Amino acid sequence: MQIKRIKNEHICDSILQFAAYLTSKGRQNSTIKRYAYDLEDCFHYLEEKKKITSHAIWDTFTTDDYRSYFSVLANERHYSDKTLHRILVVLNQFFTFLRQQNVAITNPIHTLSITIRPDRNFTDDDFITSTEEKELIATMHSFNGLSEKQIEPRKLLLHRNLSIVYLMLYYGVTLKELVSIEMKDVHLENNTISIPAASGKARTITLLDTHKKTLYTYIKKIPEAVRPKYHSTNPLFIAFDFNRGTYRWVYENDAPKGLTEISVQKMIRLEVKRANLRKGICAQHFRNTFILHLLEQSYSEKEIMAKAGFKTKISLRRFLHYANKEKV
Repeated sequence: MQIKRIKNEHICDSILQFAAYLTSKGRQNSTIKRYAYDLEDCFHYLEEKKKITSHAIWDTFTTDDYRSYFSVLANERHYSDKTLHRILVVLNQFFTFLRQQNVAITNPIHTLSITIRPDRNFTDDDFITSTEEKELIATMHSFNGLSEKQIEPRKLLLHRNLSIVYLMLYYGVTLKELVSIEMKDVHLENNTISIPAASGKARTITLLDTHKKTLYTYIKKIPEAVRPKYHSTNPLFIAFDFNRGTYRWVYENDAPKGLTEISVQKMIRLEVKRANLRKGICAQHFRNTFILHLLEQSYSEKEIMAKAGFKTKISLRRFLHYANKEKV
């Protein structure tokens, strides 16, 4: 694991030590990477905001500095309340870890007063409109706004990126589920994909022919030497090295490198920006829209829970509340 955006070595080392601690506690690798990314992003922002001149690094940043960071996340990056809550929890756990090493370190997050409501009611902004959907898909099919240098790799990645958005928007696949899909889960002969129980209940989705063809084209366009093998534990969606113009390979595993949640989120942000859509549209918007469409098509609660992989009806409550409010 590398921390590339932070200049201060002590901060980098502390994040890596925290990651090692989480590993020792049995946390999943994807979770640890997510935590490390959140911390790197936060302290990169703080480094840019304040020059570090003291060895007492953790005293350099005040509660107001962290409050300013969350303000940027909420008002400029348009992060959801749920994401803000997660990052707040990560920072709190990080400082709890630091205090275990040195009790003199204070936890500025304890006194951070920000309004975060992970379970707030939905608004229109939590979904994408049919117009936004059409503009996004049309843009992803095109090379609009790309330089000549960007067009060549785009030809390789077009069907991969479309398949990712299709699975989220039209089948309700979550980010965590998406990066967990392996080739053994893909059954193109009968148009189905077995969705692993990564964040919800395991289920099987049936692809429309057009979506299956897009997925098949993505797989076949990958050079055979680095192509994920059918019926294997190779990841379905694999990472691309833009500098070398080829897909990434993990030699220790003798397998292609799978896309991470962070990479998928970045891809979506770039595509949304290229389509000139509102900031903040992310994977969760796609899944939310999928579930709302099921309600609009009068599927029963039981059917929606099965299609969305919900474990309990609690997850469905906010959707029902929003849908009923729209009918009034």
